Amino acid sequence: MTNAIDLIGVDGTSSGWIASIGSSKNKRLCIIKFSEDLGKLLSDYPNSVVVVDMPIELNKFNYLRECDILAKKYLGKEFQSSIFIPPLKRVLKCTTYKEANDLSKKIAGKGLSKQSWHLKRKISEVQKLSKLPNKIYEGHPECSFKMLKNESLQAKKKSVLGIFERLDLLKKAGLDPLSINLKLGNNYMIKIDDILDSMVLFITALRIVEGNYLCLEKTGITNNDDKGRIFI
Repeated sequence: MTNAIDLIGVDGTSSGWIASIGSSKNKRLCIIKFSEDLGKLLSDYPNSVVVVDMPIELNKFNYLRECDILAKKYLGKEFQSSIFIPPLKRVLKCTTYKEANDLSKKIAGKGLSKQSWHLKRKISEVQKLSKLPNKIYEGHPECSFKMLKNESLQAKKKSVLGIFERLDLLKKAGLDPLSINLKLGNNYMIKIDDILDSMVLFITALRIVEGNYLCLEKTGITNNDDKGRIFI
Protein backbone atom coordinates (compact mmCIF):
# COMPACT_ATOMS: atom_id res chain seq x y z
CA MET A 1 0.00 0.00 0.00
CA THR A 2 1.75 3.14 -1.19
CA ASN A 3 -0.76 5.95 -0.86
CA ALA A 4 -2.31 6.80 2.48
CA ILE A 5 -6.07 6.40 2.67
CA ASP A 6 -8.34 8.15 5.15
CA LEU A 7 -10.23 5.68 7.34
CA ILE A 8 -13.56 6.77 8.79
CA GLY A 9 -15.93 5.01 11.17
CA VAL A 10 -19.36 6.66 11.39
CA ASP A 11 -22.16 6.22 13.90
CA GLY A 12 -25.48 8.05 13.80
CA THR A 13 -26.77 10.04 16.77
CA SER A 14 -30.12 11.68 17.46
CA SER A 15 -28.75 15.01 16.24
CA GLY A 16 -26.23 14.06 13.56
CA TRP A 17 -23.19 11.88 13.01
CA ILE A 18 -20.03 10.94 14.91
CA ALA A 19 -16.99 10.22 12.71
CA SER A 20 -13.73 8.66 13.92
CA ILE A 21 -11.08 9.63 11.39
CA GLY A 22 -7.51 8.45 10.87
CA SER A 23 -5.04 7.23 8.25
CA SER A 24 -4.08 3.87 6.82
CA LYS A 25 -0.45 5.05 6.78
CA ASN A 26 0.11 4.85 10.51
CA LYS A 27 -3.11 3.01 11.43
CA ARG A 28 -3.85 5.70 13.99
CA LEU A 29 -7.09 7.38 14.88
CA CYS A 30 -6.45 11.14 14.83
CA ILE A 31 -9.72 12.94 15.42
CA ILE A 32 -13.36 12.37 16.30
CA LYS A 33 -15.78 14.84 14.76
CA PHE A 34 -19.47 15.60 15.05
CA SER A 35 -21.43 16.82 12.03
CA GLU A 36 -25.10 17.36 11.32
CA ASP A 37 -24.48 16.67 7.60
CA LEU A 38 -22.72 13.40 6.77
CA GLY A 39 -22.27 14.21 3.08
CA LYS A 40 -20.59 17.50 3.90
CA LEU A 41 -18.29 15.80 6.41
CA LEU A 42 -17.23 13.05 4.00
CA SER A 43 -16.66 15.50 1.15
CA ASP A 44 -13.61 16.73 3.07
CA TYR A 45 -12.11 13.22 2.79
CA PRO A 46 -12.65 12.13 -0.85
CA ASN A 47 -9.91 9.48 -0.73
CA SER A 48 -11.42 7.48 2.10
CA VAL A 49 -12.83 4.15 3.15
CA VAL A 50 -15.94 4.73 5.26
CA VAL A 51 -17.82 2.25 7.44
CA VAL A 52 -21.20 3.51 8.62
CA ASP A 53 -23.65 1.96 11.06
CA MET A 54 -26.67 2.41 8.83
CA PRO A 55 -28.29 0.21 6.14
CA ILE A 56 -27.02 0.94 2.64
CA GLU A 57 -28.57 -1.65 0.31
CA LEU A 58 -32.31 -2.01 0.96
CA ASN A 59 -34.60 -4.75 -0.25
CA LYS A 60 -37.46 -3.93 -2.62
CA PHE A 61 -39.74 -6.86 -1.80
CA ASN A 62 -38.34 -9.24 0.83
CA TYR A 63 -38.89 -8.20 4.45
CA LEU A 64 -35.62 -9.66 5.74
CA ARG A 65 -32.11 -9.06 4.46
CA GLU A 66 -29.85 -12.11 4.69
CA CYS A 67 -27.01 -10.00 6.11
CA ASP A 68 -29.19 -9.00 9.09
CA ILE A 69 -30.10 -12.64 9.75
CA LEU A 70 -26.42 -13.58 9.63
CA ALA A 71 -25.49 -10.67 11.91
CA LYS A 72 -28.06 -11.82 14.49
CA LYS A 73 -26.64 -15.35 14.38
CA TYR A 74 -23.10 -13.98 14.70
CA LEU A 75 -23.97 -11.98 17.82
CA GLY A 76 -25.99 -14.72 19.48
CA LYS A 77 -29.28 -14.60 21.33
CA GLU A 78 -28.26 -12.12 24.06
CA PHE A 79 -27.06 -9.38 21.71
CA GLN A 80 -29.05 -9.95 18.51
CA SER A 81 -31.65 -7.34 19.47
CA SER A 82 -29.12 -4.67 18.45
CA ILE A 83 -29.76 -5.65 14.81
CA PHE A 84 -32.94 -4.00 13.53
CA ILE A 85 -34.83 -4.78 10.34
CA PRO A 86 -34.50 -1.84 7.90
CA PRO A 87 -37.44 -0.61 5.82
CA LEU A 88 -38.03 -1.58 2.21
CA LYS A 89 -36.72 0.89 -0.34
CA ARG A 90 -40.13 2.23 -1.38
CA VAL A 91 -41.08 2.83 2.24
CA LEU A 92 -38.53 5.66 2.46
CA LYS A 93 -40.83 7.76 0.26
CA CYS A 94 -43.70 7.59 2.76
CA THR A 95 -44.47 10.68 4.82
CA THR A 96 -46.20 9.13 7.85
CA TYR A 97 -45.59 6.02 9.93
CA LYS A 98 -49.08 4.67 9.17
CA GLU A 99 -48.48 5.02 5.44
CA ALA A 100 -45.07 3.32 5.76
CA ASN A 101 -46.42 0.51 7.94
CA ASP A 102 -49.33 -0.18 5.58
CA LEU A 103 -47.02 -0.19 2.53
CA SER A 104 -44.61 -2.59 4.21
CA LYS A 105 -47.47 -4.96 5.00
CA LYS A 106 -48.75 -4.72 1.43
CA ILE A 107 -45.36 -5.47 -0.18
CA ALA A 108 -43.71 -7.86 2.28
CA GLY A 109 -46.56 -9.09 4.45
CA LYS A 110 -45.09 -7.54 7.61
CA GLY A 111 -45.26 -4.12 9.13
CA LEU A 112 -42.49 -1.62 9.92
CA SER A 113 -41.08 -1.15 13.41
CA LYS A 114 -41.13 2.31 14.98
CA GLN A 115 -37.34 2.08 15.35
CA SER A 116 -36.91 1.67 11.59
CA TRP A 117 -39.31 4.52 10.87
CA HIS A 118 -37.46 6.92 13.18
CA LEU A 119 -34.23 6.17 11.28
CA LYS A 120 -35.83 6.98 7.93
CA ARG A 121 -34.14 10.38 7.58
CA LYS A 122 -30.69 9.01 8.36
CA ILE A 123 -31.12 6.01 6.05
CA SER A 124 -32.23 8.38 3.27
CA GLU A 125 -29.17 10.55 3.93
CA VAL A 126 -26.87 7.54 3.54
CA GLN A 127 -28.64 6.56 0.31
CA LYS A 128 -27.55 9.87 -1.23
CA LEU A 129 -23.86 9.26 -0.48
CA SER A 130 -23.44 7.13 -3.62
CA LYS A 131 -22.73 10.38 -5.46
CA LEU A 132 -19.53 10.88 -3.43
CA PRO A 133 -16.15 9.39 -4.44
CA ASN A 134 -15.71 7.76 -1.01
CA LYS A 135 -15.82 3.97 -0.73
CA ILE A 136 -18.68 3.43 1.71
CA TYR A 137 -19.49 0.18 3.51
CA GLU A 138 -22.18 -0.86 5.96
CA GLY A 139 -20.94 -2.01 9.34
CA HIS A 140 -22.33 -2.92 12.75
CA PRO A 141 -20.47 -1.90 15.93
CA GLU A 142 -21.56 -4.84 18.08
CA CYS A 143 -20.36 -7.29 15.43
CA SER A 144 -17.05 -5.43 15.19
CA PHE A 145 -16.60 -5.46 18.97
CA LYS A 146 -17.22 -9.20 19.03
CA MET A 147 -14.63 -9.59 16.25
CA LEU A 148 -12.14 -7.64 18.40
CA LYS A 149 -12.74 -9.82 21.44
CA ASN A 150 -13.04 -13.03 19.41
CA GLU A 151 -15.89 -14.09 21.67
CA SER A 152 -19.19 -12.72 22.96
CA LEU A 153 -19.08 -9.58 25.08
CA GLN A 154 -20.09 -9.69 28.72
CA ALA A 155 -22.53 -6.80 28.88
CA LYS A 156 -24.76 -4.54 26.80
CA LYS A 157 -23.10 -1.37 25.50
CA LYS A 158 -25.15 1.13 27.52
CA SER A 159 -24.32 -0.48 30.87
CA VAL A 160 -21.32 0.65 32.92
CA LEU A 161 -19.69 -2.78 32.55
CA GLY A 162 -20.38 -2.73 28.82
CA ILE A 163 -18.81 0.70 28.37
CA PHE A 164 -15.64 -0.26 30.26
CA GLU A 165 -15.44 -3.58 28.42
CA ARG A 166 -15.54 -1.81 25.05
CA LEU A 167 -13.08 0.87 26.20
CA ASP A 168 -10.67 -1.89 27.17
CA LEU A 169 -11.03 -3.62 23.80
CA LEU A 170 -10.36 -0.37 21.94
CA LYS A 171 -7.33 0.40 24.08
CA LYS A 172 -5.89 -3.08 23.45
CA ALA A 173 -6.39 -2.43 19.73
CA GLY A 174 -4.28 0.72 20.03
CA LEU A 175 -7.06 3.31 20.29
CA ASP A 176 -7.02 5.36 23.47
CA PRO A 177 -10.16 7.55 23.62
CA LEU A 178 -8.53 9.91 26.15
CA SER A 179 -5.67 10.80 23.81
CA ILE A 180 -7.73 11.57 20.70
CA ASN A 181 -8.59 15.08 19.51
CA LEU A 182 -12.33 15.62 19.97
CA LYS A 183 -14.30 18.11 17.88
CA LEU A 184 -17.81 17.57 19.16
CA GLY A 185 -18.88 21.17 19.71
CA ASN A 186 -21.32 21.86 22.53
CA ASN A 187 -23.61 18.99 21.64
CA TYR A 188 -24.76 17.52 24.94
CA MET A 189 -26.88 14.85 23.25
CA ILE A 190 -23.83 12.81 22.20
CA LYS A 191 -23.49 9.61 24.21
CA ILE A 192 -20.33 7.71 25.07
CA ASP A 193 -21.52 4.58 23.25
CA ASP A 194 -21.95 6.62 20.03
CA ILE A 195 -18.27 7.56 20.21
CA LEU A 196 -17.15 4.02 21.01
CA ASP A 197 -19.22 2.66 18.13
CA SER A 198 -17.63 5.06 15.65
CA MET A 199 -14.17 4.11 16.95
CA VAL A 200 -14.68 0.38 16.44
CA LEU A 201 -15.99 1.06 12.92
CA PHE A 202 -12.71 2.90 12.25
CA ILE A 203 -11.01 -0.41 13.04
CA THR A 204 -13.36 -2.16 10.60
CA ALA A 205 -12.37 0.36 7.90
CA LEU A 206 -8.74 -0.55 8.57
CA ARG A 207 -9.63 -4.25 8.27
CA ILE A 208 -11.20 -3.59 4.88
CA VAL A 209 -8.10 -1.79 3.60
CA GLU A 210 -5.84 -4.56 4.90
CA GLY A 211 -8.10 -7.29 3.53
CA ASN A 212 -8.71 -9.16 6.80
CA TYR A 213 -12.40 -8.33 7.23
CA LEU A 214 -15.43 -10.60 7.48
CA CYS A 215 -18.39 -9.91 5.20
CA LEU A 216 -21.89 -11.10 6.08
CA GLU A 217 -23.94 -11.41 2.88
CA LYS A 218 -26.25 -13.64 0.89
CA THR A 219 -24.45 -16.39 -1.01
CA GLY A 220 -25.55 -19.16 -3.33
CA ILE A 221 -28.53 -18.50 -5.58
CA THR A 222 -28.45 -14.95 -6.94
CA ASN A 223 -31.24 -12.75 -5.63
CA ASN A 224 -31.22 -9.22 -7.02
CA ASP A 225 -33.49 -8.13 -4.16
CA ASP A 226 -30.97 -8.98 -1.43
CA LYS A 227 -27.66 -7.23 -1.96
CA GLY A 228 -27.09 -6.16 1.65
CA ARG A 229 -23.63 -6.68 3.09
CA ILE A 230 -22.35 -6.04 6.62
CA PHE A 231 -18.58 -5.70 7.07
CA ILE A 232 -16.88 -6.52 10.37
